[in-house]
Amino acid sequence: MSDETRMQILDAAEARFRIYGYGKTTMAEIASDIEMSTANLYRFFENKLDIGSAMALRCFDEREKVLAAVLEQSDLPAGQLLEQFVLTMLDYNMNQFAREPKLSELVDVIINKRPDLVQYQVKSDKKLITAILEKGQAQGEFNIDDSGRVSTAILAAIAKFSSPFFVGMYPAEELRQQALGVVQLILHGLEKRE
Repeated sequence: MSDETRMQILDAAEARFRIYGYGKTTMAEIASDIEMSTANLYRFFENKLDIGSAMALRCFDEREKVLAAVLEQSDLPAGQLLEQFVLTMLDYNMNQFAREPKLSELVDVIINKRPDLVQYQVKSDKKLITAILEKGQAQGEFNIDDSGRVSTAILAAIAKFSSPFFVGMYPAEELRQQALGVVQLILHGLEKRE
């Protein structure tokens, strides 16, 4: 029952965060939404940051599944996989944050108060990009001496498209064109040259 209750709490918190934002949501309101006493809520989560952190981990895991599904397109060359990966990442952010701008408040809190969770997401992205690079290397498409170092550099290059902060700054099509341009530069640098 406790896992089910934790999920109910996270669902209620997410609904509140989407409408009112993280800062204007209280533990008492979350408890009330699921007809639970505030004291009982504290049995499951120590504070609102713990709820926000659990929500962030849930979102990160969902995001990882979406991105990992790109790698399942085994018939695509690694260059196309990398392009699809970056565009999928961008689309995911646009879908999550363009429609739900209040969620960016939670992102700010997580970045500032739980940098370990940000590193969790970075490691997940790096693992997936490394898999694409290794596929490209194995198929003779890429020329890479250290896939871990290169995947770190790629993450730096695509940071704009993996961060929700830029979603509202540009029209969606402009961001997609920017992402495609960055991917083309990356692929040019990875090309196997005779």
